Amino acid sequence: MVLTGLPGSVFPHVKPIIGLDKVVHLLMYATFAFLCLWGYRQQFISNGIAYQRKALLLAVVISIAYGGITELMQEYLVPSRTGDWIDFLADAIGTLVGTLLFYLFFRQKK
Repeated sequence: MVLTGLPGSVFPHVKPIIGLDKVVHLLMYATFAFLCLWGYRQQFISNGIAYQRKALLLAVVISIAYGGITELMQEYLVPSRTGDWIDFLADAIGTLVGTLLFYLFFRQKK
């Protein structure tokens, strides 16, 4: 939240690399969703399928909502920053990637 709330003038002006910003958003939110689920890890492993679904849904909702809130904050509250729907989409895709990686990493072997 700190980095997304800083004014644009704080960041160095570099020649943009097309798409790099979206890759950064995707990686940040993949990490965020994975870590949300990591917090639920023990419950995820031991409390059955109903809890697993709730944990997955909660992590996805929290991550996507957080991405939306940061984009709205940048648009309306942070000087020289703008919110971007494509950034939000990259956040949402990153959330799904992080959730999928967590699931693949911690799925139970039958």
